[in-house]
Amino acid sequence: MTDPRLPRLAVPSAYRLELAPSLSAHTFTGTAEIDVEILKPTSHLVLNSIELTIHSASVVINGTTHTAVTTLDDETERLTLTLDGEVAAGPATVQVAFDGILNDQLHGFYRSTYTADDGTEHTIATTQFQSTDARRCFPCWDEPEYKATFETTLIVDADHLAVTNTSEVAETTLDDGRRRIQYAPTMVMSTYLVAFVVGPLEATESIHAGGVPIRVVHRPGQGDRTSFALDVAAAALDWFADYYAIPYPSDKVDLIAIPDFAFGAMENLGCVTFREVLLIIDPADASQPELQRAADVISHELAHMWFGDLVTMQWWEGIWLNEAFATFMETSCSDAYRPDWRVWDTFARARSAAFDVDALASTRPIEFPVVTPQDAEGMFDLLTYEKGASVVRMLEQYLGAEVFRDGVRHYLDTHS
Repeated sequence: MTDPRLPRLAVPSAYRLELAPSLSAHTFTGTAEIDVEILKPTSHLVLNSIELTIHSASVVINGTTHTAVTTLDDETERLTLTLDGEVAAGPATVQVAFDGILNDQLHGFYRSTYTADDGTEHTIATTQFQSTDARRCFPCWDEPEYKATFETTLIVDADHLAVTNTSEVAETTLDDGRRRIQYAPTMVMSTYLVAFVVGPLEATESIHAGGVPIRVVHRPGQGDRTSFALDVAAAALDWFADYYAIPYPSDKVDLIAIPDFAFGAMENLGCVTFREVLLIIDPADASQPELQRAADVISHELAHMWFGDLVTMQWWEGIWLNEAFATFMETSCSDAYRPDWRVWDTFARARSAAFDVDALASTRPIEFPVVTPQDAEGMFDLLTYEKGASVVRMLEQYLGAEVFRDGVRHYLDTHS
């Protein structure tokens, strides 16, 4: 059986991505420049890629460009770059030009649609890369331990809003009228946290928490139902920065309401995607369970900005701690936000479904070996989230809240 991990021939440190989605054609073109450290003499490099057409690839070393022959293996989801001879260990830059399809499968770089009030249908391009789907958008070392910075440029239609992990730093207008928008580099992070959203969307005015701007990005006409999400996000960002004793690790927070989304939400750094129902909510009409669910999910995703994004597991069997901890922290944060909800009173009852599953003969440990991408997807279940959160709560109760918090701070400070 093929080793599920990439051969450790090179380690990436920085990606420079340029992507140009065509929402009408449901396609995109792109280039990637990846700074790497080649670890040992080699005549080839191996990274992840699937469902992309590779047009050219090369490796630049000490100013010399080595053209690569490309081989895609759909079964292993790998792209091999074969050079014309052996190159020495040391710094290099991998350059790849490619294109792909904006699929309708809710993963990778995909298209989502909504129908406006006048009956017209509109398309947006968005992403869902966790667990192993960044490789469907750009060639990369698509394993969580290969953390790097990401500097993105998006080429979009003049009337489209474009959002990624960080703030805009420059914009130019091309001869064909499209806008070329450059964004600030991210912190060092895993590929599954990269995100882009492009389309006929609107954004609220920013509010601020600790100097960090927060917006909700939504389809046109929904801005009057975003105040609750903004209020929760601002309160949560302040609460987590205090609890973790580490400032928020990026330069902005955008909460994106996606019409077609496979999960509740996704913790992409600074570009957090959600099902619309969790952000577009009117407190005057919503029930307490609906408000509490929205607050829990927003808090869960913002908890990940530190625990998961800033500090990340090396491989997917460790995802249970990310998700269990964020599930525990969402309850802590919601309790601080609205003590009258008495969320800890229902914590144990809300986890009962996980214990029912855990009582089955087919149960599994909360951490188990992950070999394939399918195994990684299988980690996202009741046992990971709910049983895992109960284990974390049990540890906090045993140690005491202050000792537990100090341990979390030490963990984040040590590994960030």
